Amino acid sequence: MRKILFSIFLGVANLGHAQSVVAEHLSEVSAQDKANALEVVLTGTLRRDKRAPGKYISLDDDFRQLRDLCWQMRSLDLSGAHLDSVPANALHSRHHLQKVVLPANVKHIGSQAFFACDSLETLVVNAKVPPTVDAFAFGNIDLSKVKLIVPKKSRKAYKKAAGWSAFFGKCPNTLVQDPGLGRIPQAVPVSLIPIPAQLEELKGVFDPTHLGQIIDSPELFNEHEHLLRILQNRCGMKSLSGEGKARLSINRSLPEEGYHLRAEGSDLTIVGGSPKGVFYGLMTLEQLFYQQPRCKAVDIADAPRTAMRELMVDPVRNWLPYEDLKDFIVEMARYKFNSLHIHLVDDQAWRIEIQAYPELTEKASFRVGMDDMLMPIGGYYTQEQMKELCRFAAKYHVTIIPEIEMPGHEVAAIHTFPWLTCAKLENGEVPIRTTCGVSNELLCPSSERTYEFLETVFRELAQVFPGQYIHLGGDEAGKPSLDCWTYCDRCQDLKCEIMGTDSLRGNREGNWRLQKYMFDRVIALLRDELGKTPMFWYETDFVEIQPGCIGFAWRDGLTQAAIDAAQRCDAKLMLCPGEHCYFDYPMGLNDMPEVNWGMPTTTLEQTYSLDPAWGNGSEFEEKCLNGVAGTLWSECINSTERLYYQAYPRALALAESGWSPQPKRDYSDFLRRLAPITADMHKRGICVDY
Repeated sequence: MRKILFSIFLGVANLGHAQSVVAEHLSEVSAQDKANALEVVLTGTLRRDKRAPGKYISLDDDFRQLRDLCWQMRSLDLSGAHLDSVPANALHSRHHLQKVVLPANVKHIGSQAFFACDSLETLVVNAKVPPTVDAFAFGNIDLSKVKLIVPKKSRKAYKKAAGWSAFFGKCPNTLVQDPGLGRIPQAVPVSLIPIPAQLEELKGVFDPTHLGQIIDSPELFNEHEHLLRILQNRCGMKSLSGEGKARLSINRSLPEEGYHLRAEGSDLTIVGGSPKGVFYGLMTLEQLFYQQPRCKAVDIADAPRTAMRELMVDPVRNWLPYEDLKDFIVEMARYKFNSLHIHLVDDQAWRIEIQAYPELTEKASFRVGMDDMLMPIGGYYTQEQMKELCRFAAKYHVTIIPEIEMPGHEVAAIHTFPWLTCAKLENGEVPIRTTCGVSNELLCPSSERTYEFLETVFRELAQVFPGQYIHLGGDEAGKPSLDCWTYCDRCQDLKCEIMGTDSLRGNREGNWRLQKYMFDRVIALLRDELGKTPMFWYETDFVEIQPGCIGFAWRDGLTQAAIDAAQRCDAKLMLCPGEHCYFDYPMGLNDMPEVNWGMPTTTLEQTYSLDPAWGNGSEFEEKCLNGVAGTLWSECINSTERLYYQAYPRALALAESGWSPQPKRDYSDFLRRLAPITADMHKRGICVDY
């Protein structure tokens, strides 16, 4: 499916412009020529603009343009350019790239500069002295298949140089940890994320190689399989042949996701409040083996602070293939996230099959362009795929939460069915949006056809996704107020009827009441008839959070206002404030994404500093706090590897925020524990910025 779509789009994207580009700087080249370039030759002093606090990096940045705008590039020749350093992430996850030529003056290769350039066949380095190479510069590339060409007299130096020697021999498999069965743990501190509520390091070690039997019950078949996987992948065990016993059991008096783990000598015991609790005990056990296949003996009692720990992905702006969703679930579950929120609909595409409306995916799931990236972006998930994904996620105790945006961010649907918006467009067509931002086109709340459409969509979704939650979007329609409803006579009639006055007719004031009217009708369907819990992005002009719904506090600086609304309405709230939880923002200055719509930085420490109670005390936490969420909006995330890069390690900090007791948390200690976790992620080929 992906290859077929790519072939189709390749023809669409190529409009007959030159496929070879020769220039001093890419800013001299037209956008379309960059998009169609197969061979790029740069001859100037490459520009690597620096971002200052409060400023955004210039569009003249050559490496950002090479990576994100020359999406078809197969060959890059920098031999005539002045370049003393290839910066970090320079050509990150450019899967088409086959050949690179570096100039004689290059002295340094930055971290992840060529990460996941997995089609690379030839690398020419004209420098006589081997450039220094940062860790993971050539990560996720089979270097044994890459031909390295260097000056003849420098070949011996390259063979001995750190970062280059792997090109001359068989590259070690970095995706599997070396079991090292002969080693005994020395004074290696226990490093777990999230940190457990109670952890006692016992005398001696736990040696899983002496396990001979797993004792459990039929309802723990899934967890039994996970334990076998851990023992094989982490400890090199192909069979159980010792005298030790692993006991997995359930004690309903424990919290549902809580567990008690004791690993000592040759015996292992994990008791959970449910299969979920046993699973989280196993995820803790697996982390104990991240550094060595034997670990210190430990006794751990643990349970989560919040009910929901969520990550959100956005396959709308840039496509996220179905199989990659599975891999993302596996990784997030390691750190006890229990919900994956999938943003399926926005102005730029419709990504879920609706059988009653096949036109949605036929007309609105494919386009060329995302802001200045003129690349083809297309794909959608079938209902059978999503059903299978829910079954797969259940093995990792992850709930899939679908999101259908309304009433704003619905241009893809309005493009397909113009009658979904207000009357002035019934005879026209709204083009699918290829830029970020907010569209003026909203679903029409005064038309019964709108509700017929929404009811059909949500009824189908309820059959596909068995989980409790469905997300309705809801952001950026009433706030900032838009004029779509202001100039619709039917909408103004409805607003005046709802408010019992004509005084606000023909202006924006009070338009939010139309959104509430629409939400009330859809919420009644989901909550009262389909038995689902509606979620939405809380906006301060909503005034209330309807009974049985969950709001998301997301706007930077307005979290307390959302908390006040939740307390006033006796409602549940998810915390994902932008200043802590927006992982699509760069983690530091000059980091990816460099060019964007105005993102601030969200540092690792900012994420870790999130207190889910927001300083409001135990009453709010007990009555209103539902959990925490991290968002990965994909306007600037154009590969799966980039998704991981943006998510981690900040998602690890958020995992601890949502799971661990506040008094147990300490940022300095988190950084200590983070090092072996990220080292293990690197070994498994996970792109993590640390």
